[in-house]
Amino acid sequence: MPPDALEEDARIIAAAYEERVKDLFKVFAEGVATGEPDRDGIVRFKRGLLAARRVRDLALAVAKEPDAS
Repeated sequence: MPPDALEEDARIIAAAYEERVKDLFKVFAEGVATGEPDRDGIVRFKRGLLAARRVRDLALAVAKEPDAS
């Protein structure tokens, strides 16, 4: 894969990760604002954040793999 294509893929993956973290934060903030117990919101936020990081890292690893053509 040409370096430019890899850089573009990495940029897109990073942007998607950023959007996911923003969404997770909004849900967390809304829960706190509506009186959800902090512990429940923290657990859900942390679980989502860890999953988002895992998926981001997997996607970047796959994007770096050579084409299987």
